[in-house]
Amino acid sequence: MRRIFLVFLLFAAGVARAQGPQPSPASVDSPNELDKLKENCGDIKKLFGCAEELFTGKPIHIAVGSIAPQNGFGAGVAYVGHKTTDNWRKSLNADAVGSINGSWRAGAYLKLVHTPNNAIGVGFGTPPSLNTNLTELPEHSVINIYAQAISLNKLTFFGLGPNSTVAGRSFYGMRETILGVSAVKPIYERLHAALYGEMNGRFVEIRPSLNQPSPTIEALYTEVLGRRCDDDFVAVEETRDTVNSAVAPTVLHS
Repeated sequence: MRRIFLVFLLFAAGVARAQGPQPSPASVDSPNELDKLKENCGDIKKLFGCAEELFTGKPIHIAVGSIAPQNGFGAGVAYVGHKTTDNWRKSLNADAVGSINGSWRAGAYLKLVHTPNNAIGVGFGTPPSLNTNLTELPEHSVINIYAQAISLNKLTFFGLGPNSTVAGRSFYGMRETILGVSAVKPIYERLHAALYGEMNGRFVEIRPSLNQPSPTIEALYTEVLGRRCDDDFVAVEETRDTVNSAVAPTVLHS
């Protein structure tokens, strides 16, 4: 009789436990940016999390920052992305911001890191010596490709050298575009020696700045505007031997 009562008691306890509240499964943090926005921006208690996602989220977030003195505070969008293949690590950053006076800045920056997979083979004889610094990462070839442009609607010019005065203030607008590529190629890992080269072009355009408290640069400094402010530049730079041994860049005018 006692055995039957004990079995019945254990069975009743098991049924009661099965019918009780079950612990909720652990929530999974979604990698999707829209899901993170819904989670953080739908609750006033998560205000800081919402701001963090809006201004630092990936791949797209809000970009803010000062463009240049007198041209206001800019706001826009930014993109951050990366992709890894068998031989390359690719990362792309791009952003574009504009201010209320019509000035803007935009740029795109692509980085390519060559990471080839070394073939695994079988050898005979004395094994090679191991690297004494086991935490040191291998050096890789790196290629950077970039393009950026900026357009400013309010810049000041007071004249050349000692002849400049406050009374000679003038305003102008400027747009500058920079296109370039650079590369680093390791050549001797033991000495950390590498070859470095870079080439970029700078293309500048000057324009009048109207509706300002002082005349435009065209009205006061026609000669300066025509001869000095619309030059384009192409710069070529190379580095031989180690990273600290550089050759002065060559600048070409168009």
